[in-house]
Amino acid sequence: MGDFLFLMIEYIMKTFMKWAGNKSSIVDIIAPHLNGKKLVEPFAGSCAVSLNTKFDSYICNDINADLIKMYDLIQTDVDNFIQSAQTYFVNGNDETRYYEMRELYNNTNDPNQKAYLFLYLNRHCFNGLCRYNSKGKFNVPFGSYKTPYFPEKEIREFNQFTLNKFKFTNQNFQEMFDYADEDTVIYCDPPYSPLTKTSDFSKYAVNDFNPSHHTELKNLALKASTEKKCTVIISNHDTDYTRDLYKEADDIIAFDVKRTISSKINERKKAPEVLAIYKGK
Repeated sequence: MGDFLFLMIEYIMKTFMKWAGNKSSIVDIIAPHLNGKKLVEPFAGSCAVSLNTKFDSYICNDINADLIKMYDLIQTDVDNFIQSAQTYFVNGNDETRYYEMRELYNNTNDPNQKAYLFLYLNRHCFNGLCRYNSKGKFNVPFGSYKTPYFPEKEIREFNQFTLNKFKFTNQNFQEMFDYADEDTVIYCDPPYSPLTKTSDFSKYAVNDFNPSHHTELKNLALKASTEKKCTVIISNHDTDYTRDLYKEADDIIAFDVKRTISSKINERKKAPEVLAIYKGK
């Protein structure tokens, strides 16, 4: 474990996606609690944790079909993906063009085009947020960046790291626990429960992630750890609600994380978080 932790701290692979709640900054806190031969992420997002760990195999899942399609395209034909996606990164950062591309993304039925546009929107929208309205339409406003970066280097690194080791799935989080066994560790990074009543960011996809989902996830973690001897780790805000929710966990690790969702860097205060660890004993 010591050697593994050293590798984790020495190099953090950059994700090519901007992502609210990206775990790159705290992967050194999470890594020491990950053990086994296979890592499963039911809420993979930018894959920051998987990209900075060393397992025999990975299953990265997300409810966002366009995100998973993008990963599949990169994994199977990285050159074609780069060539196709890069055509949208023209003329710097124009607000009118952004809203035209957002409209195209929301209306096209071509899954490959949606994947290319998903990367464009991610690099051009406000703070790289991923948010949809009740009709399933991407609705994040324009981000005022001088020249959005096309992450070719990071995309190629992603391709090399994931090739032959990663399986990408677009399923409900409940289904991911079917992969649980004693050689598996499941790391869950769900949409967080709000710190306050006015700070709910759970509308990542069309369906909200509500308290009943948090309870169901906790129950699945407890069941997998006790019945299948699988280690399960869940990230969330540190609140009275989550402390009570995870009271049956074998361990709770508390720490502070700097926020990344404010337009003004000096207003990005730290927020308390926890890791609830079900050790699979």
